[in-house]
Amino acid sequence: MAEKESSQQKLWSLLDNGKAAYAALGENDFRALANGVDLPDGGRTVSALAEKAPGGAFDPRDVAKLPAQELGYRAEWVVERFRRYSLDWDITGLKLTSLDPEAKNYPWFIIINGGAANFYEFFVDLKNRPGWAQYLARKLNVMIVTIPGNFKYGGWDLPVADPQRQPAYLLDRELPVDEYAVRNAIFTNCLIMQGLKALVQKHSAGDILLIGHSTSGELSMMAYADADLAPRLKGRYLGWGSGAAARLELLRTVRGRDVANRAGASPPGGKTPLDELERRDPPSYARGYSGFLNPLYEPGMSHLQIAEKWLTAEARRRPNFKQQLQNLEHGTDLGQKAWVEDQIERLLKKTGNPWQINFEDVAKDLFATNYTRMDGFKRMVWTTAHFDRNHWNPEDPMRAIELFIANEYRAKNPDAEIRLINWDPPMSHYGHLELPRELAAADVAVVQWLTRPQ
Repeated sequence: MAEKESSQQKLWSLLDNGKAAYAALGENDFRALANGVDLPDGGRTVSALAEKAPGGAFDPRDVAKLPAQELGYRAEWVVERFRRYSLDWDITGLKLTSLDPEAKNYPWFIIINGGAANFYEFFVDLKNRPGWAQYLARKLNVMIVTIPGNFKYGGWDLPVADPQRQPAYLLDRELPVDEYAVRNAIFTNCLIMQGLKALVQKHSAGDILLIGHSTSGELSMMAYADADLAPRLKGRYLGWGSGAAARLELLRTVRGRDVANRAGASPPGGKTPLDELERRDPPSYARGYSGFLNPLYEPGMSHLQIAEKWLTAEARRRPNFKQQLQNLEHGTDLGQKAWVEDQIERLLKKTGNPWQINFEDVAKDLFATNYTRMDGFKRMVWTTAHFDRNHWNPEDPMRAIELFIANEYRAKNPDAEIRLINWDPPMSHYGHLELPRELAAADVAVVQWLTRPQ
């Protein structure tokens, strides 16, 4: 425990240093933070539930039936149905209310999945052992949000490449082929933001932190302009593999900086039909996602072999697809707006638009990620993993994407405490699957720093 306290003080000292461009917490200190962190039952109860379900796709409603004293938190599954573009959509959240009475002193830690994922990867690891969010819930109140379409009761039993494997935009019914095509094409961040706000407003109280992993980092930025959510954010920000708002991606290109070759980036010119889903495959996950700390790694495996085993293991409960518009609104594709509008209008005309979707409602929402404000922040911390090459550059940290981002926010918020810290173990973009207990302990320490009196 003394080693843990020493490591925590070292982390806070790094965060207190406002003159450093970035900081790095060494692997020994990072791991020491997790000393003594465990679950009452060691996670066995949830693991047993997952092991019984085909493909690990257990029903999250069953977690709520488990004794809170065994878990260390009280679980609740919540679903909000909302309406946008004349259509209904479902968004889900798994709430983990901590049994620690001190949790009420900290913001709700709200995790939002990135592309092709859902709540499972934050709740359990690839072997159904306790995940990042369970360890976080020992000290913090946590909600894991799955964006519309990315969760399905019982999972998907069709192969990832099968075009009939489609998002579960409504949890209680299948939809016609034409309707899937249209929904895929109009899946804007503004739409997701509406559902996220409804979920957060109804099912949490007090201060919040929105941790949008990967693509969902856009939602965190958009929330600061919302009249109801902004006061609850208190000018604080915590990023985990989140990147910047799309406007900074484009700015970085204009300024001649190197742009990372993101796994899952939009095709050149954005010319893949907008209604077609981007379906994950092992080669795409072998580029920066499949690290040697992956729970499924065995000695001698290549990155590609790790990715193959990973996607096979998660073939049922993980959607493994992503809408093209998610990529377009997350990157440097603002110039594709006219092409996107044309694609949507053509689809509506082709299908006859029996849903009476007003195209102008969709058009005004497109690429809203390029217009989020960058001022008004008080404390911000970006966290990155040593081998997450989408966000960090281990060979030359001064060229890391997140450093460019942090510096841009520093320029817009000169009085704010803006920090960038790299976790030094050889974790990837999916560090929450690789070292979930250690990452949770580090995040709790960062939240405590974020919420200290100024």
